[in-house]
Amino acid sequence: MTENIDEAGIRVLTEEELISAVVEKHRRFLEENKKEFRELDSSLNQVEENIKNAKNFRTRMEERKEILKEKRQLFYHQTEALLEKEIFPKLDPITASRIREELKKLKGQIEPEEEQKLKDLFMQNLRETILAAGLGETVLLQANARMEEARNSNVELKEIKNSEKQLVEDDSSKSEEISKSKSQHKWLSTRIKNHEEALSYWEKLKV
Repeated sequence: MTENIDEAGIRVLTEEELISAVVEKHRRFLEENKKEFRELDSSLNQVEENIKNAKNFRTRMEERKEILKEKRQLFYHQTEALLEKEIFPKLDPITASRIREELKKLKGQIEPEEEQKLKDLFMQNLRETILAAGLGETVLLQANARMEEARNSNVELKEIKNSEKQLVEDDSSKSEEISKSKSQHKWLSTRIKNHEEALSYWEKLKV
């Protein structure tokens, strides 16, 4: 058999050469796995940092939402107080009651677009009522300014809610990414350990 191998020009490796080849193979795999592990580890840390930042951002946005809701109601309360003081005492009870009801609709939880329509209609009716009663327009300007601030708060509130929807979608995507990365992370960790143990074993035999 040996003669046939020699005749074919095939050289049989010595035990030392075989062990060296095995050692080299494990070293190569170990370096490759370690490199992939480091890259994955860095990527995983970045994703987890992003999730942490997103969580902090959501906390701040929740606080901002509460402030905007309070601001919006405050501006409508100021409008109502202004009308109660300057306008309603000079109107008949039925007209004053109608204006209060229209204002009540505006104060409700409605979309900014709907709020704009109701506000425009409210201001038009209020203007007609004030002019018909022979009252000045200063109060009208003050009421309009406060109501515009209220609507601005509602616009920002909607923008935050839209941002939150996007964050939920991003979180879902990141959670899936982390799940896959952690699985790969664990697999690589096991592979590295196995190659280290094999390398240690074969290097001892090499000596």
